Amino acid sequence: MNLSVIEAISPSADPAQRALSLGARGPRWFSPDSFWNQPLRADAAIHAESRRWTALLAEAHASRQGAGLHINVFNWTLPVYVATPATPRRLVRPKLLQCPYSQGHVVASLPYLHPDHVMGIHPTVRDGIPIPDDAAPDAEADAHLVVVAPHENRIYDLWQCRRDADGNWSSNAAIAYPLDGPGVLHPADIAGIRDGESVHFYGPCRACGVPASAGLIRLDEIRAGRIDHKLAFACQVAALREHVFPAIWTDGWLPGGLPEGIVLQLDPALDLSRFKLAPAARVIARALQEYGAALVDNAGGVTLYTEWLGHEGASAWDGLLAEDSLFGIPFAHFRVLKPEHPVVVAGSHPIYHHGMSGQFYGYLRDTGHVAEDFLPTFAARNASGLGTGWPVSATPGPTANSL
Repeated sequence: MNLSVIEAISPSADPAQRALSLGARGPRWFSPDSFWNQPLRADAAIHAESRRWTALLAEAHASRQGAGLHINVFNWTLPVYVATPATPRRLVRPKLLQCPYSQGHVVASLPYLHPDHVMGIHPTVRDGIPIPDDAAPDAEADAHLVVVAPHENRIYDLWQCRRDADGNWSSNAAIAYPLDGPGVLHPADIAGIRDGESVHFYGPCRACGVPASAGLIRLDEIRAGRIDHKLAFACQVAALREHVFPAIWTDGWLPGGLPEGIVLQLDPALDLSRFKLAPAARVIARALQEYGAALVDNAGGVTLYTEWLGHEGASAWDGLLAEDSLFGIPFAHFRVLKPEHPVVVAGSHPIYHHGMSGQFYGYLRDTGHVAEDFLPTFAARNASGLGTGWPVSATPGPTANSL
């Protein structure tokens, strides 16, 4: 059963009732002036590398020659649950050191660990998270979970999380954001991170440090016939150690790839009637023209994200949206926009990533480079490892004192 926003937060709502989605027309997440909620300017400049980068994206879809963006509808999605005042608050324990998928990241961070290290559990969630009793993370390895708590004005992200036998949870990363906040983090929110480390050790649940909840395609928006925010996309050709606002970090591996945080836009002059698009796909395509999509993570293809709506194999997306709904629009109709802020050179390194290390070493083999050509000089970075590319006018995100 899908709950509307009003039903989900009303005192009479059963907190144990499944809240797979907000399910009906609801407010946008984050403030009206958030990066995510700002439409693209009509005079937005196209990046000088746009054609090369869109060709890279098309090449990354080689198994689907000529196809456009994929949409994660049924797998690698984000389940969204709604908490009420009656929802039990659960402690969240760190488990990064025990996670088999994260041992490379552990190696990178070991020199910097200390008894007071956050270990992936951001200060904003140290008092726990209201998690419905029947909440379950996505079944894939990332095991994402999002909890919206309107009564607290918070949205919670968890990554690689699980429910423990005592009812509390363990997670590799967990963090909270104000629902009416900017929807971006400030470098101060991950203070102490060093070049080469994973941002997950500091709480964010997307590899580039933006909210995992940002940019989701939601059922209520599709039913309303309009998406009024930027989307989030991932690809397998993100740049090695380069990111740009709103990203504050990266897990990219490819020298010369797309910096995480960069915005991809569908040509706003493109006549969508040229393509056989289902109504839901047309809504998404229009959002890609008006708002674009920000690169937030590494993936096996080039994909957008929906909220997860399935339970035991069923899904409200059936008959409404398919994973290939946008395949008919080739990447030749997209362009990468020039960012308004400088690119920052810092991030996690693929030699520490269980999935991307193979791609990185394959690149070295094919190009004749050696790993030392791309290893960060850790000691040469400043204390935070963040460089100087953050816009000084940006509003800080949810520090421990702002929620």
